[in-house]
Amino acid sequence: MKKHLLLLTAALSCGLFSYAQVSFGVKAGYSMAGMSAKNIITDNTPYEANTKTLPAFHAGVIADISLAKNFSLQPGLFYSAKGAKLHQISTGPADEIEKVVSTAHLNYLELPVNFLYKRALGPGKIFAGFGPYLAYGVGGKIKTEYEHYASRESEVKFENKEDYAAGITYVKPFDAGANFIAGYELKMGLLLSVNYSLGLTNTSPYESETQKNHYLGISVGYLLHKHK
Repeated sequence: MKKHLLLLTAALSCGLFSYAQVSFGVKAGYSMAGMSAKNIITDNTPYEANTKTLPAFHAGVIADISLAKNFSLQPGLFYSAKGAKLHQISTGPADEIEKVVSTAHLNYLELPVNFLYKRALGPGKIFAGFGPYLAYGVGGKIKTEYEHYASRESEVKFENKEDYAAGITYVKPFDAGANFIAGYELKMGLLLSVNYSLGLTNTSPYESETQKNHYLGISVGYLLHKHK
């Protein structure tokens, strides 16, 4: 069944690229990365962590596939930095309440697939759209500062594993969600865009935590060539 599905996907992809007008390009930009986070501290009471955004970046390649007069499909593959600064409360060794500040830098390979509506305006086209994304973690670091204890830095391992090993923080390898995008494309290929990426999956494997990524990005890109 899986083999037949792969063959069907390949056939449809070949057909799409054969008959559709396709542009290839590069894209990069600045991101304001953040997280929504909740912890359970005592009596099964959820505590919503106070989070702040971190400066980050994204860079990669895109394909713009014309589907109809004003509609196109725009998949991409990006190296995307995510994370946040989280102000949390935890319990210390003597069950005292401990204030904790964690700065998480997480790196992903991200595959967004956006459905775009384009309309001619001035010397180019204005566009807007949305679509899903899937990301896979490739590396990261987390620095944790405690109110009463020494700070520590841990390596991020992207595994679905609930383990409190020294110097290691586990994060689920896959992240998925929705992407919303708008921008302007010039006839000569230059494009400017703003996008908001909303994580819909819990990336923490720890039972007492829920964490979801999000970021606001500003990008500059260039479509290199077109063919039919």
